[in-house]
Amino acid sequence: MIGFIIRRVLAMIPVLFLVALITFFMMKQAKGGPFDQEKEVAPSTIALLNRKFGLDKPAWLNSAEFNNRLSAEGNPFSALRGLLDSQFGNYMINAVQGDLGPTYASKGTETVQDKIKETFPISLRLGMISLAFALLVGFPLGILGALRQNTIFDYFSLIISTIGFSVPTFVTGLLLLLVMSKVFGVAPIKDPSVWEGFSSSYIPPAIILGLGTMAYITRLTRSSVLEVKRQDYIRTARAKGLGDRVVILRHILRNSLIPVITILGPAVAGLVTGSFIIESVFRVPGIGSEFIGAIGSRDYSMIMGSTLFFSLLVALGNIMVDLSYGLIDPRIRNS
Repeated sequence: MIGFIIRRVLAMIPVLFLVALITFFMMKQAKGGPFDQEKEVAPSTIALLNRKFGLDKPAWLNSAEFNNRLSAEGNPFSALRGLLDSQFGNYMINAVQGDLGPTYASKGTETVQDKIKETFPISLRLGMISLAFALLVGFPLGILGALRQNTIFDYFSLIISTIGFSVPTFVTGLLLLLVMSKVFGVAPIKDPSVWEGFSSSYIPPAIILGLGTMAYITRLTRSSVLEVKRQDYIRTARAKGLGDRVVILRHILRNSLIPVITILGPAVAGLVTGSFIIESVFRVPGIGSEFIGAIGSRDYSMIMGSTLFFSLLVALGNIMVDLSYGLIDPRIRNS
């Protein structure tokens, strides 16, 4: 098991590097810079800011610095550090050491780590509540639909899951805002201080955020239970005289859990990191809102840091799913 964990952790390294490479490439394709503003700024000021944050260096490789160090020191290995003295090279070297750099929007007074520490707990709470909603509603609904196939319960679960799939979250989010404000007279937009701890303010955006995951869990659970209940060992269990409750709880549900657990890791990561639209609609000051703001202001270090952080969460979620297989199914643990 320890060897498996080590292999999976090591496999994350090229994945994160590839994500950083693609993100940096895409950022560089966008026109403009982090210090372009509506009001014209003196070129000398922009040059000073670029020099302060290392944006005056080459984007990928610094061949000029490599040649200077090679001619001065004559050692190609020590000169390689000069080759990496570029925007991407310096960022990756600092990121490996846990330094994601300063945020350009704050002119260097705040670091990306500080912004993540400040905003991620809010997105985490929102994601966890939405996951709880998706599991508490989606799993029973899928089981009920499968055990009562072609009945009103089955049709109800299909209708709910279809709505959750087909209606975009920004539409349901805006509709909920209108209903809350016009019908119930409740102001859905809260003060930023409200989001610092668990409160009822999280419930509306969490429900909207979890709708898609709830629908997916419902459909997946229904199809999985339907497949398992038709297996030969289920007929054998019934032929042995086992009651419905024992057959369902011990044989059907346990074996139906594996496909659902498979998607839980990516689902958790997706709910925590994929709340950009919901956070914007409900003005939640989470990491999603910060990420969108960083894209608008071309805050390169914040974009890179947030993307790497999101990728790390998704990779860790997948590892947790692989580890949980053995807990659910002993056959997988023994293999």
